[in-house]
Amino acid sequence: MVQVLVKVKTFLNQYYKKAIKYPHIWIGFVILFAVISLIWLPYWRVSQFGINNATENATLENQYRATFAQILGGVAIGISLYYAWQRNNIAQEGQITDRFTRAIDQLGAIDHLGNPAIEIRLGGIYALGRIANESEKDYWSIMEILTSYIRKNSSLEIENITVEDGNNQKKLSLDIQSILTVIQKSKYPSNDQELNRLDLHRLDLHGTYLREAQLKGANLEIANLKEANLEYANLQWTNLTGANLKEAVLFRANLKGANLNYALLEGADLQAANLEIIRDFDDLFGLLENSNPVKVASLERAILADANLRDADLEGVSLEGAMLTNTNFEGAILKEVNLKKAILDGANLEGADLKGAKNLTIEQLSEVKTLYNAKLDDELRESLKNKYPDLYDHLIEKQK
Repeated sequence: MVQVLVKVKTFLNQYYKKAIKYPHIWIGFVILFAVISLIWLPYWRVSQFGINNATENATLENQYRATFAQILGGVAIGISLYYAWQRNNIAQEGQITDRFTRAIDQLGAIDHLGNPAIEIRLGGIYALGRIANESEKDYWSIMEILTSYIRKNSSLEIENITVEDGNNQKKLSLDIQSILTVIQKSKYPSNDQELNRLDLHRLDLHGTYLREAQLKGANLEIANLKEANLEYANLQWTNLTGANLKEAVLFRANLKGANLNYALLEGADLQAANLEIIRDFDDLFGLLENSNPVKVASLERAILADANLRDADLEGVSLEGAMLTNTNFEGAILKEVNLKKAILDGANLEGADLKGAKNLTIEQLSEVKTLYNAKLDDELRESLKNKYPDLYDHLIEKQK
């Protein structure tokens, strides 16, 4: 018996493999099964009733055959719809492949003089943008192609390791502007499981409009983003080490886990920006390359002079050595921040929550513009009041 079952199983496996390779085989099997079912099943079912009247038997058999035929017809329609859907998907995939190939060809278009044919290239750029929004599986391939195009075809790469202010920056060409527009408007894949990275490091993107751009995990190291509009941009886990963000607009930007070490943020608008620290490894599960340790939002030694950080959440962020001259921290959450050697001259700490702040000294607080309604640890508040009573009263009363 066991040997018989093994042989049956082997036969079915072989038949299944052939059916996958040759669909007409199993289609023929289904048709044969349907014919046998229509002939034999009604006869078998009626025979169970023990009716001796031939006419009544024939009537019941016909009724059962009609019912089985309807069922099989429904199955056939379902199979037809499935194949039609598959053919439609294959056709769509083919169309996307053709569009993708044509768009790539357009990216390298040149005119009769050997110069870039900008009009044709723009068509290719926007075609790739449309495909990226329609096909999630092609999204990152297209983004990689477009960012590679920027690096290869622009003169915007910053040669020196120190970011310049960008006062003498070169104007963006139409094709580069168009690619940045595509990136800005692109939809981030909903099923993205890995932290893919747009590579825009060392590029001069002065004044670029990237409002609401999906730049999660992007490499913007030493990029010049002076005066760039990054309102509501998704900059989670972005590498902004040494980036020039002077006077950039980062209103309500999501900078959770971003690396802002040595970034220039003088005059930047970070009002209500999310600079939340990454506390749980689950937040980065499967997203970190080579099992690197968990990264946290960091502003160590960042230049934030005159920056607007009103209502920003910086809980647990390191501001060690940061330049915070005249920075607006009104209503900001600064719980457990590391303020070691941070320069707070003229900083506005009205309503800021400084509970549990690390390495914060009364000498640093004596230099701020105001502490009105600020939340301080009791020990720190008493120390400031005892050592600088006049200054303490001045700072507290100033905004009344």
